[in-house]
Amino acid sequence: MEWIFVETKRIEVRRRIKKQWSELTDDHLDAISGNRAELVNKIEENFGVSPQNADLQVSEWESRNQDLFEETAAQIKPFLGIAKQ
Repeated sequence: MEWIFVETKRIEVRRRIKKQWSELTDDHLDAISGNRAELVNKIEENFGVSPQNADLQVSEWESRNQDLFEETAAQIKPFLGIAKQ
């Protein structure tokens, strides 16, 4: 799955990812480029955890950072022709 964030949120997403996984560098985040599977791979590689554990960590992070996804969805709905609910 690829996450889609408006540019104003991209900086906040990177900040929150680095807060959670401080060992990930800007180069790692550039390589991830909004792709969830790449984040899971980088966590697996850099922290020596199983794919299942890395996926669980990302799922928990997504749950704690739901506001990022909701705000972005609200901002892009008009461009997708989706009415606000």
